[in-house]
Amino acid sequence: MFQNLISRYGSRLRDFWYESQKKAKKPPRDKGLQGWNDVAIWRDFKPTYISIDIWPHYLEHVTSERFTRHSQSSAGNRNQPIHGSMTMHTGGSVLFAAHAKRMVRLI
Repeated sequence: MFQNLISRYGSRLRDFWYESQKKAKKPPRDKGLQGWNDVAIWRDFKPTYISIDIWPHYLEHVTSERFTRHSQSSAGNRNQPIHGSMTMHTGGSVLFAAHAKRMVRLI
């Protein structure tokens, strides 16, 4: 069910569920519950805008072996060093100081 929706609506739906999951994790984290990042803990903190019929299906999807395997594979790919350095959200931008040093060497 969720795979069809994700393939049809792409990243917008993925972003929606990501934000929903973050909102579900916030109350247990704020209460200081141990293991607040575990689905078993935050499953009871359903965001108000999600239907009570949909939430169990989402939790089933998130806890499935396929989702877990894909998530771990993606996390591993994001954390692999490329050309000797970790990939970052900066997309290869260079610090101002490092750029200045390079320019001095070139002159």
